[in-house]
Formats: sequence, C-alpha cells, structure tokens
Amino acid sequence: MKKPDLSAFGRRSPAVRVLIGALVLVVAAAVGLGVVVATASIIGPTHSDSADGDGANQASPTVSLPANGAPPPALPALNPNAPVPDPAALQTAAAAALSNPALGALTAKIVDPESGSVLFDQGSTTPMQPGSTVKLYTAAAAALLFEPGSRLTTTVSTGASPTEIVIVAGGDITLSSQPESALYPGAATLQALADAVKAAGITQVTKVTVDGSLFEGATTAQGWGSGDAPSTYAAPVYPFMVDGGRTSADFKAMRYAEPDLAAAQQLAALLGNPQAEVARGAVDPNASVLASVQSAPIEDLIERMILDSDNTLAEVIARLVAVQVGQPRTFEGAVAAVSQVMTEAGVDMSGYAAYDASGISQLNVTTSSSLASLLSLATSGDAPKLDVVSSALAVSGYNGTLATRYEAGDAAAGAAGAVRGKTGTLSAVNSLAGTIVTADGRLLVFAFISNGGADLEATRAALDDVAAAVASCGC
Repeated sequence: MKKPDLSAFGRRSPAVRVLIGALVLVVAAAVGLGVVVATASIIGPTHSDSADGDGANQASPTVSLPANGAPPPALPALNPNAPVPDPAALQTAAAAALSNPALGALTAKIVDPESGSVLFDQGSTTPMQPGSTVKLYTAAAAALLFEPGSRLTTTVSTGASPTEIVIVAGGDITLSSQPESALYPGAATLQALADAVKAAGITQVTKVTVDGSLFEGATTAQGWGSGDAPSTYAAPVYPFMVDGGRTSADFKAMRYAEPDLAAAQQLAALLGNPQAEVARGAVDPNASVLASVQSAPIEDLIERMILDSDNTLAEVIARLVAVQVGQPRTFEGAVAAVSQVMTEAGVDMSGYAAYDASGISQLNVTTSSSLASLLSLATSGDAPKLDVVSSALAVSGYNGTLATRYEAGDAAAGAAGAVRGKTGTLSAVNSLAGTIVTADGRLLVFAFISNGGADLEATRAALDDVAAAVASCGC
C-alpha cells in the first residue's frame, strides 16, 4: 500500500486563522464579494508607469482618487471581560425560538468553552441524523494528522510502451481544467501537468492508465441514494479527478460517473491525443517519473471542504486520514480512522455511528454533545492545529453555506457575523454547529440537530432564530 505524497513545503498559517482571544476580521465589504479562505488584492494602475530605464522617474498620477473609508468588521470583537451567560437567562431569551414547531425533534447543546460550563442542553446525548455537520470530524482529523503546508502530489510515469503513460493518483481531486481555479484556489492545473509531460519528451500518447490503488472498495457509501453520485453535489470516490469530478468548472455542475477516467481523457486531449485509450491499472514499480504537480496546502483543502460543504473533497480527505493511520482505504476504514483520531484527541464520540465522512448517508447518526465536544476543543486553544476548523466555519450573512442566511429582512438578521457554523441538510434533516458571540462579547460553542422538521427553509430559519436569540443575549 502506498501513501500519498504529502510533502511539507514549509509551515505556514492557514489562509485565515481565527484567533480566539481577538475574533476580529476586517473585510473590504465595500468591494462587494469577500472570501475568507483566500483573499486576493486587486490593484489597478492609476497612472502610466512607462518610464524609461529602471522606472525611477515614473510619471506622477494623472488622477486623484478619494481615500477608501475604513471597512466595517465582519465579525464582532470578543470582550475578554464578558461574563459567562446565566443558563436560566439564556434559556429564557431563546425560549420563544426553541418552541417553534418547524424544528421538529431538536437536540441542542450550548457550551462556554473557556469555563467548560454547559449553558443549555436539550437531549444532547440522543443520536440524530446530522447531515453535513459530520464534516467537522473529517476536517478535525485531517488537521490533527497532517502538517500545515502538506500537499498532495499527482504523478505521471512511463507506461508499457513509449506512447503509454500512467497517472499515479495521490488523492488530489482539485486539479483545475482552467488556468486558475475558482473552485479550489491555488489548485494545480491539468495544463501544467500536460506541459510537464511534453517537456519530458512525450510527443504521442496512445493510452493513459490511471493507477488509483491509493483507494479501495466501493466508490459510493451505504445510505447513499441511487441519485447521490454522480450528482451536482457528489461524485463516486476516486483519488484522481479534475474540478472535483465536475463536468465543467461550475460549482453546481453535474459530476462524472467515472471522474478518474474523464480526467485522464482530458489530459490525453491536452497532450494532443484526444482519442487515446483510457483505462485503470497499476504503475510498474520500475517506471520512470515523467512529471508531477501538487495541490494547494492541506489546510486550504480543509477550509474549502468546510466552507462550501464539498462532499467529494470530504470523502477523499477522510480516505487520506485512513491511509495515515493504517485503516482500510474504504468508506468503512475512513469512518473508523476519523473516529479513532477524534477519540485520541479527547473528543466525546458517544452516539457517533457513520457510514461516510461527508454526511450524505442517511444512516449516519451523531449527537449534539459530540459536536459541541469537538468545537469546544477547537476553540479552547489546547489544539492549535484545529484553528483551521474554526477559521473555516461560514460567517452568517457573509460567506459559504451561510451566505444567504441572516440577511436583511430575516428575523435572524441582527446576528449576521455573530454566528459562524457548519450546516447540515438532508431530507427532513437540518443541523447547525459552530460558534456564537453574545451581545456581551462572549464566545460560545453550539450544536443544533433537527430531525423531522418542517420544510427546508422553515426549519433553517427556525434554527437561525435560535442562534440569533442566543447571540442577542446580554445575560
């Protein structure tokens, strides 16, 4: 069994790190669209800089632009002296929102992570279907195992003849079909891989083989419906894809049924041989490496998986966790590996029983107490490598899966920015888990799981109302 090449190219902080002692993120809201995971500055020239020589005598600006005003904070600041909310007062503040019948069967837990005090508990040890909040376990396991800066390597090696090549999959499904990926910022491009193969002297390709032996077992999980993969939200799980297995570089595009072979066909086309045969197989141990490319750092992949709730990326990351801890590289092995890492880290996994790592399976169960246990650890400062999990949580009313919630006109709009979370959605399942900053500036951890509620929008709004009620509590 070979392990993925997760070469550490030097440690660096995640794209955005949440500092628990000072939760202040200033964003350029005036420019419209902001991205927490990766921020790019757009700087346009205000004058000609076509000076002669070394440019030391450049022309003066021909226009004068007004100075930008200070952008508003996206997140409220923490108050280090804020009191721990009184549990009875907090429950009173949230009572009306909690009584909404749209919530169906609701389990909930709210914790003050600094003191460890449980401020609210409603059936939190009852196993419930969580949907995509199980991605928090996947993200945390990967963050704890891999060093920041580690990257996934995709290699192309020689094949059985001079016109055959073998793609050796390393678990990177983020390779981009475009010059720059909008789906996975910082991703390697398929064109770069093709160019490197050409530079190695390959001028004709008659066959492209994909060695996907890094993973094994079924490519879809128990509890997935027949329409779950391929779909617009998931692909069958292989360790080599382009654009996450999508048929185009659009986030909501349909996925390929055989995304590894589709990606191989795309590489063949870029090499000038679109009719080349593509197949699955194994690389010869004595083959020569022709070319390789590397993914964005693992912490960026973790953040993207959480922020956008990327199901396919979650399943791949969980398989890589399984590889690292020596579990089978299957759905079952990935779930066991994630649970193992979480338990070893001290997370209470009581009531957790999963069949995938993304939350698609309708057989998955976990508890609000377990999710709160993980988030308490992530925000405690005792496990610095889990900063990436906190930083990846979507900001209410601003980005990711909470971008269109807590908006102006919503009952919960006043909590925009104060609530950060990971969402979960299945048929009759809605969950939300993350952090809340109260009106006093106190950081709390919460986990809500609703099963059997009303229609999707009504239940989401009801969950947001509960979180907003807690955020408004100066109690």
